[in-house]
Amino acid sequence: MVNPTALLIKDELVGFAKSKVMLVLWVILPLIATAGFLILPESIKGNVGHRLTATAFMSLIVANIAGTIASLMLAVDIVSEKNRKVYELFIIRPMPRRAIILSKFVAVFVSVTIACLISVAIGIAVDWVRGNALSGAAIYDAFKSMVSLTAAIGLSASVGVFFGVASKTILVAVILILFCPNLAIVPMLPMYFGLLPDSFWMFIAISVGLVILVLWGSIALFKRNEF
Repeated sequence: MVNPTALLIKDELVGFAKSKVMLVLWVILPLIATAGFLILPESIKGNVGHRLTATAFMSLIVANIAGTIASLMLAVDIVSEKNRKVYELFIIRPMPRRAIILSKFVAVFVSVTIACLISVAIGIAVDWVRGNALSGAAIYDAFKSMVSLTAAIGLSASVGVFFGVASKTILVAVILILFCPNLAIVPMLPMYFGLLPDSFWMFIAISVGLVILVLWGSIALFKRNEF
């Protein structure tokens, strides 16, 4: 018997992969970011404390937009389907409500993370072609940056799910996402106040815990909705 969550994840991944949004994230965004780095004056690249690499530039670009995109994609998609009475179909074909939430979260999380990996990989390739191959330490730093970025995407995506479930209109969901404080700063607070050791992996552990907590709350709220 096919797991309903796995089946929905597959359907959602295919749906998002075919969407114009993912075409922009996977193809157009890396091309624009690469062109932006190449035309950036060398004087600016050298005025950031150290020479700005394509890898660092790509990481900065995707870090600034990936979380917001993931959150908006999920919130808008969930509210849109609620308004179109899509979930009423599951009365005819019973499906665990947690499967709906988890499938959307996983699909968007994976899709946006792939987009970030593509952009950073292109940055590494550009550095290599320009004779600025990354050292072992730089590669490790890039790895930690990507793990941190992945955690931030997960947090933003979970928030997008929650606001999508809680909101009745797309406008309300978008406003909440754009103007509410960024949940990504929460894992840093215990370390800032000295309550926990300042550790990269501690930050990741707290982030994962928050993602699970927000998703649990979203599923509980979604189960209370009447379709």
